[in-house]
Amino acid sequence: MSGPTVAAIALVAAGFLLGAPGLGLVAIVALLVHGLGRLTARIGLRGVTYERRLGRDRMVWGDEIPLDLVVHNDKLLPLPLLVAEEIVSQGVVVRDRDALVSERPGWLAVRNAWTLAWYERVVRHLWLVGDRRGRFVLGPTRITVADVFGRDAATIRLEREQAYVVRPRTVPVLERAPARAPLGHRRAPAGIFEEPTLFAGVRPYRPGDPPRRIHWRATARVGVPTSKRFESPRSREALIALDVQTVAGPYWRRDVDEERLEELAVAAASLARSFLRDGVSTGLAAAAHTGRRERIAWISPRTGPAQLALIADALGRMGPAPSAPFEHLLASVPRRVPPGTAIVVLTSRDPGPWSATLRRASAAGYDIRLVILGGGAGPVSRPARRAGIAVAVATLEPDWRTADALAVVG
Repeated sequence: MSGPTVAAIALVAAGFLLGAPGLGLVAIVALLVHGLGRLTARIGLRGVTYERRLGRDRMVWGDEIPLDLVVHNDKLLPLPLLVAEEIVSQGVVVRDRDALVSERPGWLAVRNAWTLAWYERVVRHLWLVGDRRGRFVLGPTRITVADVFGRDAATIRLEREQAYVVRPRTVPVLERAPARAPLGHRRAPAGIFEEPTLFAGVRPYRPGDPPRRIHWRATARVGVPTSKRFESPRSREALIALDVQTVAGPYWRRDVDEERLEELAVAAASLARSFLRDGVSTGLAAAAHTGRRERIAWISPRTGPAQLALIADALGRMGPAPSAPFEHLLASVPRRVPPGTAIVVLTSRDPGPWSATLRRASAAGYDIRLVILGGGAGPVSRPARRAGIAVAVATLEPDWRTADALAVVG
């Protein structure tokens, strides 16, 4: 017999002997409360089930996915308070719920509480908000049952985890030209994908056009510099080589411009969607961790509706820091794809340190297309143009969250 029980019985006896019924009543109430607390501690979690249901495990940035929490008290004893504490990774946002500091370093906690009658089953409908690209984890879960005074009576830990991926948003890829035609959709003044054998006419000369692009006969005829224009191919193999490093310097410093990284992810997803829509066999390569053993994220060029999902997943899982120097990634690409493949290099940095790698790949028969992201990329692109590399400058205006198109100037 426990100490509190003995004390309560003694108070009851004292109240009876001393003729103080109030003292005995207090002792009886204390005895009942203590007994109920012990009963809750012993069988409070018996018959209790908790289930977490995710509506789906993928969403695009800005979307929401349903999250249902199901609790069931399958016994006669009611539960005054049941608390479920979900341990979640950084970046998980539950609508109308605040994320609290958890006991697990670097993680957060989302708490939900219920009062359950006997044999009661409750479903709580919540929504996960995708306001950040990445892979996020829900769980483990700590279930606590409290007595009528809110004191923790019993606790159990459920190790089940669930993960979901927030993919980057995509926008149309448009030429910055009067027609604003999508790349590869119809004739455009210049583009990332152009086939030199598919001559489509002429256009006014633009600073930076290589000499081989100038149409000398048309220039002599009209009296102003004129450049050739080519059709975009309807079927081709392309690989988007994404440079995830956003800050100049050694890659191992892991300095990250998060806003620029998100711009790169949106641009890469948008280019992939545009290429696949036009029948181009498209793949992705990035020197970044994606939650798997490989240091390089690699999606081989393919067509089909499932390919965009694979690329979007890889971009969603992509970590914030590079896993290897970008020039190492570029040097490895020719060993994985055949000559003639268009390698679309997407970066926000000065390509000078690895321009020689691009020239070697071009000399080996690869069609190199350099896409520099950012409004101030014009001066950076000039050395690459002088080196004979086709360059396009891409912008997301006003920013990656609200831009309605990826504008590309060739």
